[in-house]
Amino acid sequence: MHHLLLLLPLLALVLFFILPWPLALLIYLPILGVSLWAYWKAWQALQRPPEAGEESMIGHQAVVLNVKPNNIEVHIGGERWLAHSSQPVRIGQKVIVEAVDGLTLLVRPLPTVDNQP
Repeated sequence: MHHLLLLLPLLALVLFFILPWPLALLIYLPILGVSLWAYWKAWQALQRPPEAGEESMIGHQAVVLNVKPNNIEVHIGGERWLAHSSQPVRIGQKVIVEAVDGLTLLVRPLPTVDNQP
């Protein structure tokens, strides 16, 4: 159904065969204007970065929930993820996601202020 809206300006050209052209133009111009506005909004939506999936997590902060010998559990976006870090981390520390490898996040610790525990 929403694809038909994209064809609306073309379908509205029929008005020029049915109605006198001044009246058809009066009806057609608002249809064309609304269609151009809709095309512009659709183009803007296509240019936005992803808001879901693994691409959306890169660069965001997560909190370390658990540290195990082989992996780390972090909390990001309301979910619990397995992670790896090349630097040591501790429970409660904030980390930043650098990459996603399958179902594992590659993280690095955020710099902390020296007087914080």
